[in-house]
Amino acid sequence: MLTPEYMQQIVDRYLAAINAGDMTAVMALYADDASVEDPVGTEPKRGDEILQFYTNAFSGGAKVELTGPVRISAKAAAFPFRAEITRADGPVIIVEVIDIFEFDPAGKIATMTAHFGPANITAKDG
Repeated sequence: MLTPEYMQQIVDRYLAAINAGDMTAVMALYADDASVEDPVGTEPKRGDEILQFYTNAFSGGAKVELTGPVRISAKAAAFPFRAEITRADGPVIIVEVIDIFEFDPAGKIATMTAHFGPANITAKDG
């Protein structure tokens, strides 16, 4: 089940769901016992904390797009992307990120880690 094509489809569905503001669709990609560490170095989120994280992160709206090819290994996909996050109370925030999904045997995302730091975050006037 964990073919390169399948993992690419999950990445595409993830990005499309964020662009659509559909956090329920994002959550459907995750295993029940998944963890999200965004960014790496923060306390991993689990269960309802994951939905709360996505809802808070993208509540004002976001546009995400790949900035390079998805890299696929036996059970993981790493992908660079750019997120433009719109905030009602300030400038548009641009974050250059590399996310890594590790999949469980059922094809769900078991862990997601987001790799970025202060040098990867900029703001522009909305």
